[in-house]
Amino acid sequence: MVGASRADLRRMDQEQSTKYKQTLAFLIFIIVTLSMITGTFLNPTFMKGQIRTSNNQAVVIRQVNTHFDTLADLLGAKHEANSNLLTVEQTQPITDHIIDYSLGLHWVKISNRKLAQQILSDINESIDQGASSDAQTIRHELKKQDTNALYFITRAFDLNIVTLGANIAVLLFIVNIIIVIVTVIASISLISDMQSRSSVKTLVHDITASGMWAGFWLILIAGILAIIPVIFNVEALPFGGLGYLLEISSSVFLDFVIVGVIIYILCAIPWQATTAK
Repeated sequence: MVGASRADLRRMDQEQSTKYKQTLAFLIFIIVTLSMITGTFLNPTFMKGQIRTSNNQAVVIRQVNTHFDTLADLLGAKHEANSNLLTVEQTQPITDHIIDYSLGLHWVKISNRKLAQQILSDINESIDQGASSDAQTIRHELKKQDTNALYFITRAFDLNIVTLGANIAVLLFIVNIIIVIVTVIASISLISDMQSRSSVKTLVHDITASGMWAGFWLILIAGILAIIPVIFNVEALPFGGLGYLLEISSSVFLDFVIVGVIIYILCAIPWQATTAK
């Protein structure tokens, strides 16, 4: 009976330890993932640097030129359909202003008039005598609209959707920060509870095991998201340029994979060292 009771206690301790490790692995995964999302996708400085990489420049050019083609259609300006009328130098200021408007910590956006004015200024300043004749024609037609120019800019560049996205982004930013803080506190509490039930060696072993699982799931999930644009034609997706966002995000998710690998390796070394012989 005593032997059976000890076996039951041992089994219960093992089950409790497994639950602790699973919970801690989930908490570590949440902390790392949300911290990286906040520091990358919700960081205007990072994203402006990201769109300047060689892989993403072509994506940005296609996206901005799609809106510029729409502007031409709204103005009734003759142009070559589905062509890149703007160059990299001409599209970057527009993209930078949209990113600055959308990302980072800001107040709730109500109006996009200022953004429309910035895009209008970018078009007027970047399209000069060296630009394509079609682009110059569109700029000329836009100038003729006078006060209605901002209306056409807003429609062509889907600025109402951009405003919605900006408000969602700031909400995600705040929620991410809150969740990370709460999760860190929960992790400290959990580790303190684990410490009271085990030795230092066992504690290190369990924490690093949780870190390895968190790294594994980060590698797996981010890896799948990174290869989606490679396997599927995401440009055909609706919802205001979601496909273009997925293409740009592909290289960011590869960074997530690298972080997952680093976490896994850093945790694997002490985990192996504290494994019972």
